[in-house]
Amino acid sequence: MRRAGSPLLSRTNRALAWSAAVALIALAVVAALPLAAQTPAQQSSADGYRVSIHVLTWDGSDPDLEPVPDAGAAFKLNPNRWSPSAMPVRVWLNPAGGPSALPIEDLVRGAVGQWSSIEGSAFRFEYAGTTTADAGACNFTNRQLDGRNTVTFTTSLPSTTLGVTCSVWSGSGNLREFDIQLNASVNWGPSGSLGPGQFDLASTILHELGHGAGLGHPCESANRCTDDERQAVMYPSLKPREERNVLQADDRAAMIEAYPRLVVPVVSRD
Repeated sequence: MRRAGSPLLSRTNRALAWSAAVALIALAVVAALPLAAQTPAQQSSADGYRVSIHVLTWDGSDPDLEPVPDAGAAFKLNPNRWSPSAMPVRVWLNPAGGPSALPIEDLVRGAVGQWSSIEGSAFRFEYAGTTTADAGACNFTNRQLDGRNTVTFTTSLPSTTLGVTCSVWSGSGNLREFDIQLNASVNWGPSGSLGPGQFDLASTILHELGHGAGLGHPCESANRCTDDERQAVMYPSLKPREERNVLQADDRAAMIEAYPRLVVPVVSRD
């Protein structure tokens, strides 16, 4: 569904710009810290990388996590992407602290596969296996970049936060690294049979890897969202027992816009 007077992909164009975003996923309300409000370590480093923050909370969100003025502007207008030479973007998993009853590695593999198989998009992830590496890009006081894009679990996130994606772009404008922290204290459940109060880990991983690929949220408020956006994996809300673990039209359109696959025309010699 198109907004009146707006181009077809206007909602996805806003979503594309997250680059190097430090994207926190909790659920329903977006809150991003503007670069001007961040500490120097969050803004830049000696080699010129920059970071911004993107937050999601579930319905009934903690008022402390409400959006600050102009919070989303920095990342929504940021045009950074992974360069073609970075493909495929490799993803590691540190399963320590994760729910032992769930097939975490399979969920990461599945999410990697979905984002990497969008017809018309040149973007590719590659699952690189397990690691003991930490999410150094999420260490705001002593940020450590190790060249690995790692999915981890932590107990240090607020109770209303499902996860955080900390992504970095360089002075050249290219994305260079991201790490994902998932909340080990959340009551995670299996897709298809979520119990009361449980959240779908598959949906959360897929959403966070979307941030890692370069996407933001298609809309910030339910009353400003189209029907297509409400169905999207990148929609900024995930309620208990809700599943958004399959990419939708809006998600695919965003990736095609960000990473279009070039088609080489075939010249007939007849």
